Amino acid sequence: MTAAALPAVAYGDPAAPPLVFLRGLPSEPGRARGLDALTERLIVSGPARTHRVYAVGRPAELEPGATMAEVAAIYAATLRRRFRTPAAVMGVSTGASIALQLAVDHPGLVGSLVVAAGAAALGASGRAAQRRYADLLGSDHPAATSELAVATMDAPLLAPAVRLVTRLLPGPADPVGLRALVQAEDGYDVRDRLSEVSAPVLVVSGGRDFFYPLKLAAETVRGLPHARHVVYLKRSHAGVPLHPRFGRDVGDFLRAQTGADLRAARPIPYP
Repeated sequence: MTAAALPAVAYGDPAAPPLVFLRGLPSEPGRARGLDALTERLIVSGPARTHRVYAVGRPAELEPGATMAEVAAIYAATLRRRFRTPAAVMGVSTGASIALQLAVDHPGLVGSLVVAAGAAALGASGRAAQRRYADLLGSDHPAATSELAVATMDAPLLAPAVRLVTRLLPGPADPVGLRALVQAEDGYDVRDRLSEVSAPVLVVSGGRDFFYPLKLAAETVRGLPHARHVVYLKRSHAGVPLHPRFGRDVGDFLRAQTGADLRAARPIPYP
């Protein structure tokens, strides 16, 4: 497939070391909009204290039928052009899937990796929810965004309000490309290749994550050569990067990289 441009939105000190942040769905190309923009600022506020954060969305006009390996190759080309040395990479949700695929296929480009609300594959419930999301996108259904938002929050009492608010928001840019990315993740599974990841990895999970359940995240950590696991026990999928400790945990990890084997550290649970 042809290479696509990946514009970035920068946060933090230009002189600080780089951190490439891969957004979760809808992973808008260019600048995030509306509530997504506000959420992005909250997510990167902690890491931006010590790093120059480059927030990157999905490739514009991604072709239907693309695989996650092909998607990761687009990001790899961008990293090669922009950075002379391996960069720190952080992904959330689908962005975490792309980041882990990137670290598997192009290990020389990733200096350290943060997998937030993600794992080496989608869980069964998450895959079913994203297939429904792809179907709604394919029919240009106005409920696509709201149904995905409800699933990420795991808050049934808030579902009516979430559906009302999200239906008032503008739809995603390039829904065809967004659907292509969702379908690419449907086939994503790197569990048998985790040993190929050379970078130290921090996996941050929610105990109530509907898309990437804790059991699957723990399996991912066990398969990685150099990994640490932080668990926010009471957090849903969407709540992981918004936990009060998230910025501190990510910042501590990025600052502490020495290349040591991190598997000896037990999972660190927080409420």
